[in-house]
Amino acid sequence: MRSFSISTLVRRLLVSGLAALPMLSAATDVPTADLKGLTDPPGIKRYAGALLVYRDDVAYDELKFPSAKVRDVAEAYPALARSGKRVTLQYTLPAARSSLEVIRNYQQQARSDGFQPVFECAGDACGADGLQLKYSVVAAMLPSRFFDQIGDNSVAACGAYGVSAIRYALLENKATGATLAVAAANPEISSAYCADSFQKQLSVWVTRIEPQAREQQMVALSASEMAKSIDADGRVALYGIYFDTGKADIKAESKAALDQIGELLKQRADLKLHVVGHTDNVGGMESNMVLSKRRAESVVAALAGNYGVNRARLTGNGVASLAPVKSNTSEEGRAKNRRVELVLQ
Repeated sequence: MRSFSISTLVRRLLVSGLAALPMLSAATDVPTADLKGLTDPPGIKRYAGALLVYRDDVAYDELKFPSAKVRDVAEAYPALARSGKRVTLQYTLPAARSSLEVIRNYQQQARSDGFQPVFECAGDACGADGLQLKYSVVAAMLPSRFFDQIGDNSVAACGAYGVSAIRYALLENKATGATLAVAAANPEISSAYCADSFQKQLSVWVTRIEPQAREQQMVALSASEMAKSIDADGRVALYGIYFDTGKADIKAESKAALDQIGELLKQRADLKLHVVGHTDNVGGMESNMVLSKRRAESVVAALAGNYGVNRARLTGNGVASLAPVKSNTSEEGRAKNRRVELVLQ
């Protein structure tokens, strides 16, 4: 078994809560190369000598990048909320390179790519410093699933327990709408799974979000499913009718949903409906009220013009964000609130 100083042993057991001493002999070591299968994404350069130990990509995500001091990410903090295509990376490199040197190099590269600084902090000015990473400013620039993904004994986890000397920089490219956050910190090992050599490393995190339209994945309800909901509840919510942001023109991919509404109205010749547009709470109430009504009227016009439905059977109305079905505090909730409803007259 490897030997450990009494202080190191006690610290590991107290912080990690582990009492099984044999686990100490299988501590995760600092890697000598990028972890298998990981590569840099296009458009993001790494600091020389850095090794990639974590990468997470999603087609559409939302993060609230801290734009001021953060004492605890579980509490409210000033932020730059951005959504779109996201990639998050974690690197490790020898601590002979300081967090200041790494951050300055990333900032220089970002400026040459058209980014401008939004916020920067170091140490206590960032908020929680010398504590667990999950409570610090860095945690807010990481995906919510980060800590579950890295687990307890991965290389990424060994660089992301207790940290100190945090540096954080937030930059934005107004021309492209892209947002870039970079952070660096010294790991303070607090897990029995990790070799002491990680204390001689520097951890670097990079997250980039680029504007990208959310993929439309909602499946259009069938005419019979619409009828069943209207008969049972007097209404049915539809998510298969699409509009560009701030516009009322129906997009071509809405045809499947419109076909089913047309079929419903053909089968139920006595049916009279309110077509009601709903928005999320992004934007002003007055403008959203106008927008939601215009969208509803666009649906009425499409049904009358393309499916031969008598306009007297349909009335277009808009209620903006006054009738949410989910909280507007997340993109998932806002997506559920953007909808068209058919309501029995």
